[in-house]
Amino acid sequence: MKRLTGGWLGAALLAAALPAAAADVPATNAASLCPRLGWGEFLPSFLKAKAAFPTEDTPIGAIDCEFHQWSWEAFAWATALDARGVPRFLGLPTIGDLSAGRSAAGPRTLTLATRGLHGHGGAIEGTGAIVEADGNMLVAPNGYPVYASVHMNGSYFDTVRRNRVVTGDYQRNPDSDYFSVGAAVFKATWLRLAPGQAPPDGAFVTKAQVPVLTTFLTADNTLYVAPDGTTVTVDVALLGLHVVGQTVNHPEFLWATFEHKDNSPRFKDGTFDPTSSASDPRSYTLYRGGTPYNQTNQPSTQTTASSTSTASPLSASGTTVTTTTTVAATPTFTFDPRTQKFSPVSNAVLANRTGGETFSPNGPADIDAVNTAAHTIMSQQPPAQRRFANYDLIGTVWMQPGTFGLTSNQSNAVGSVNLANVTAETFVQNFTGTTTPSTVGNCFSCHNATTFQDVAPMPNLKARRIAISHVTAAGSLYAVPNLLSVNPPPVDAAAPTP
Repeated sequence: MKRLTGGWLGAALLAAALPAAAADVPATNAASLCPRLGWGEFLPSFLKAKAAFPTEDTPIGAIDCEFHQWSWEAFAWATALDARGVPRFLGLPTIGDLSAGRSAAGPRTLTLATRGLHGHGGAIEGTGAIVEADGNMLVAPNGYPVYASVHMNGSYFDTVRRNRVVTGDYQRNPDSDYFSVGAAVFKATWLRLAPGQAPPDGAFVTKAQVPVLTTFLTADNTLYVAPDGTTVTVDVALLGLHVVGQTVNHPEFLWATFEHKDNSPRFKDGTFDPTSSASDPRSYTLYRGGTPYNQTNQPSTQTTASSTSTASPLSASGTTVTTTTTVAATPTFTFDPRTQKFSPVSNAVLANRTGGETFSPNGPADIDAVNTAAHTIMSQQPPAQRRFANYDLIGTVWMQPGTFGLTSNQSNAVGSVNLANVTAETFVQNFTGTTTPSTVGNCFSCHNATTFQDVAPMPNLKARRIAISHVTAAGSLYAVPNLLSVNPPPVDAAAPTP
């Protein structure tokens, strides 16, 4: 059933519902009201057991508010609790189900275990990761990494399964084999809790199997840490959730991200200065109060380089000597196998509070208004469900209808053009906050048709729109390796005791 509050029909109902004096408000003002009249009351319908995933919010001419309303609808749909108190997205197929061919929704154990152990024990696939997409790791204050998991609805899962790189189907299939309206994928990030540790205030908590980590030395004398294939069951708290779905007119999908309210300091779009020595006195889940901002968002590997220079030695006039640049990657973290912890811990900040929303002059204010309305409605739900009122929409990014193709990327994005989640894109945020198309950074920077090109030493694969999904690389050497270079562990390190 189509929503009655979207597009022109929503505007008509709005005018009819307003008092006579208000109904005379110019159409441009009425259309700018965000969220639309009655939208909040409609939101709980997505919590119902048989609710359909939202797809009809984006008619031609939809304003930014309708995209952000969709984001909250998709979040409500994904986090709707079943009779066991399990959010809907945790019952969806995962990467680990691809090989098993299991596509039906149903009870699953949350396993944050393995992903692409390239060069160590083969390519093993699971549902989780200890590194972010750019290969860096975010370490929580308790020394554990922030984990990730990926969950797909049936439509998305079946399309991916038909087009996997590892089976050769991605390479063989035509570009016409693509996702359909209603396909959706969700990426969650999780804080591992130490025994007895209190979770972030109001966060959703569940049990999960997390990897036991080990170290190994490569032939080039580099020490790596990676999952050893075994797990331990612990409590984890939900820190963030990407909600990604295809709606009418938008084959590129709408990309939205949510964060727990206490993850980190957040800055008004375009105002964060990564060189500043200022700090926030308050402590957050991923930020220790008083930490200078120029010490936040530090990557797992620091790259240093010696410059190239040309000189004429005094002892040999008429000759020149050229010194070439040498690049060295030095690990930031040390890993202790005994405790399964990393040090030092990370401190993170969110550089763009609403992702640089530029689709409307009121873009950031519209996100705030939709959040406020959604929080009000979600806080009225039963106690377990109302926990999700403690999560905020950061922003939504999409493309104009008809612009998505084999060459489109982040520069074609509209909406929150610098969208990032501090728990999933910590180190690739657009800290300058620029909104010129050629300088923005958002989901489409990595998720586009050319995903499997320029991935040396692997050969380039043809551009396909379905490459917008990185899940198609699961099990192949094109997937992000779930390992990290580290400094040597303490000399007295013993066998792991998670």
